[in-house]
Amino acid sequence: GACAPAAGPRSAAGAAKRVAPPKKLMRVIGEATRDFEMIREGDRILLGLSGGKDSLTLLHALLDLQRRAPVRFDVACATVDPMTPSFDPSPLIPYVEALGVPYFYLRDHIVTYAETVRPTSLCAYCARMKRGALYSCAAKEGYNVLALAQHLDDLAESFLMSALHNGHIRTMRAHYLADRGIRVIRPLVYARERLTRDFARAARLPVVNENCPACFEEPKERARVKKLLAREESIFPNIYGALRRALRPLMDDGVYAAIDASDATVDARRVRSRPKPAPPPSTWDHLVCGFNDAVESGVRAANDALGGAAGLLGSRAGPEGN
Repeated sequence: GACAPAAGPRSAAGAAKRVAPPKKLMRVIGEATRDFEMIREGDRILLGLSGGKDSLTLLHALLDLQRRAPVRFDVACATVDPMTPSFDPSPLIPYVEALGVPYFYLRDHIVTYAETVRPTSLCAYCARMKRGALYSCAAKEGYNVLALAQHLDDLAESFLMSALHNGHIRTMRAHYLADRGIRVIRPLVYARERLTRDFARAARLPVVNENCPACFEEPKERARVKKLLAREESIFPNIYGALRRALRPLMDDGVYAAIDASDATVDARRVRSRPKPAPPPSTWDHLVCGFNDAVESGVRAANDALGGAAGLLGSRAGPEGN
């Protein structure tokens, strides 16, 4: 889809206003952006705005951070509309424009493409296509940073799903270099989901509900992991504080090269330690074995014949000698 400034109805424009998120939320966002050096002087940040509570919360957090941070940076938003009747994010157009934020509304017939491609997972295909559209828009419009709104709960769930189902120790990274030279940042990696939910409700943010059937099918496993973590948290209330400390190294993009190298080393050792299978016998081996078998059979037959003859001669010589 084309990357162009949004143009749409302005009926809801007057209702939009910038809202400062609570200090608790801004504190953890500040810690994350500092720990992973997410925002630098002169950055041009494009926020992937889906219309959910998390991305809308991050929009207001970035605007508040822009006002108070010691570095100067620009903020814009982009929304990918997959052009399906079950999901309509167009009400975001007047809202974001009323905030005075540059906005790119990307219409892309992702569901129609999927009917031709027939991917294994429509949800994964849609997410991949949306991400590609955001990278393209950022590169075309001169934005060097793409901001995404995954939070600590998302990272914890991804970690458990990766470990339990794929056998890998991984989670979403806080800051890394992606396609087209775009840096990807996730300022909410230290924030709990309930912080974004409470803020969205209190600030009456125009959350767009996701009604896509594919998006309801795909997250079943994630929902089970979310329930598992909720049960553990009811027993151990500080579990997410512990998870944040445990996941902190895995949020760093630099750690994955070492993990991959370690995996490759162990795999190489496993291959070297396997016993080598005996080579299949050659045609010459078959001939030699067959010849030896024939000789041994012939020798046994000759011995049997000689033994029989000797017995016969002995029986005849007996009466004459007497």
